Amino acid sequence: MMLKEAKLGIAMAVLAVLIVPAAYAGVPDVSQSFFVPQSGSVTTPTEGAGAIANARRCPNDDGIQVLRLNSRLKVVVKASDGSPIVGIPASDICVLFNGGTPAQGFSGVGDDSIIANFQFNQLSNCPDIRCVQADAPTDAAGVAYITWLGSTPGSPGVATRDPFRKWGGQAGDIPVMVLGFKLQGKLTSGSALGSYTAHVKSLDAIGGRTTVANQGELVNSLDINPVQAAAVPGQPYKYSVDFDNNGIVNSIDLNFIKAHNNHKCNSPTVN
Repeated sequence: MMLKEAKLGIAMAVLAVLIVPAAYAGVPDVSQSFFVPQSGSVTTPTEGAGAIANARRCPNDDGIQVLRLNSRLKVVVKASDGSPIVGIPASDICVLFNGGTPAQGFSGVGDDSIIANFQFNQLSNCPDIRCVQADAPTDAAGVAYITWLGSTPGSPGVATRDPFRKWGGQAGDIPVMVLGFKLQGKLTSGSALGSYTAHVKSLDAIGGRTTVANQGELVNSLDINPVQAAAVPGQPYKYSVDFDNNGIVNSIDLNFIKAHNNHKCNSPTVN
């Protein structure tokens, strides 16, 4: 009798493990989890349009005008009961790239418009990037940060330039993945789910998507000419080249990209 009761107890324990609610198994609830664009300090951040104005970059990530003011994504991860999921490893929180285009042989669930490979850009010594990971694991509130320029050890959400975090091209909806689940964005923490898609405006928007070598991750006249055309008064507004996100493309945007002409992964800063 005691043996039967012991076996029954073991069976019930096993069953309890199998039916643990998702909330306690650390599974993100995509209806409650989200990411939001931020810049500035972590304690008093700027969100929304003001934060997007700082999410702009060149393949070299040089100078104080690119990815300004700790430009980042704040990622909030909650379980189905609304509780925060604590301690998700930074490597399991990713802005996901395929590394290149289908024409170049790249595929997967990441973005295929971002160019982030050495294979076709060897002269510039461009790094291979698939996951732009979080700065640190999720904290007690289920929060992590993906700081675009690079992380600062011990200070999640604060930028330090990472020489291995360089890429070319731009995309309007880069997947943000947590434990394999794709999250939706909010323009601000109080906005509706799906009101924002992850993106960084790039000075390198043209070229590098074919199998021709050393054409990607480079700012040149192919990138400058569309900005110059969009800056002519009366032309249709072009969001992707409104680098300061002020609702108009003008000489400020044009001068900004011209200042980065011929920049690539290893120039003007080698590392």
